[in-house]
Amino acid sequence: MNKLIEIQKFAAEKLEEWYLAGIGWKFVWDNKATRRYGQCRYYKKEIGITKKLVLINTIEESKDVVLHEIAHALAGSGHGHDAEWKRMCIKVGARPERCYTPEEKGGTVKTIKGKWKLINKDTGQLYRYYHRKPRRQRWDCIWLQGKKQETYGKLQVVANKLNNTDSSPYKIKS
Repeated sequence: MNKLIEIQKFAAEKLEEWYLAGIGWKFVWDNKATRRYGQCRYYKKEIGITKKLVLINTIEESKDVVLHEIAHALAGSGHGHDAEWKRMCIKVGARPERCYTPEEKGGTVKTIKGKWKLINKDTGQLYRYYHRKPRRQRWDCIWLQGKKQETYGKLQVVANKLNNTDSSPYKIKS
């Protein structure tokens, strides 16, 4: 079965199981998000899951995100990731963790790398990805918190070469 169909079906079943569908809650796909895996929108009574992240992660990981968002809906607006939300996570079978941990930081979630990256221009060390090019033009007097000695005056934003073909829109312009 297709991953997207399986997750959509799972979400619909869980909304029914927890009596949320009966009071107007629905499942939607987030087609534009790249960093957020899921979101609970109380005002619209919907849980949204990021399609792009479902496609690159395991079914189990995506099901946990659905349950995470259902726990938000059950806990109610204003609870965020507090003790009540954690209690609901345990009740519905989700891990009571605030956010996912990406693979590059020792977690289990595959992420979408941004089109731009912040690196140390001397060592090439990667610090973070950006999905939009940062507005800052000059990085010569900027440093990373807690890393001033190794990053002061050494930061540079470069295009992230997602593939090595000539048609790549992310080539570094010389």
